[in-house]
Amino acid sequence: MMITKEEAYHKIKSYLDKNINYSSIDSVDKIALTLKDEMAYPIAYGKYKGEKINYYAISYDEIWGMEERSMGILIHAKSGEILYIITPHGYLDIDEEE
Repeated sequence: MMITKEEAYHKIKSYLDKNINYSSIDSVDKIALTLKDEMAYPIAYGKYKGEKINYYAISYDEIWGMEERSMGILIHAKSGEILYIITPHGYLDIDEEE
């Protein structure tokens, strides 16, 4: 059983509110679900690197100096575990204990 888009959104927003100075976040209806059977490539980073899993992805923006940059954040669709952040320069681990 998978978590809903709404549950994923609230979990991600709660994490961002506590840990990231962000300027905006996409709405629930813009959350993308990727099913493991549809993945062209396995997860590229972190705990599930090399595996194909169901996950939700959402974008948010951060101010970087004088410009705004988009980031992506992935959440495991089954467990609700926040996986990692995709930045313009690579990947960032997420420590939900923060």
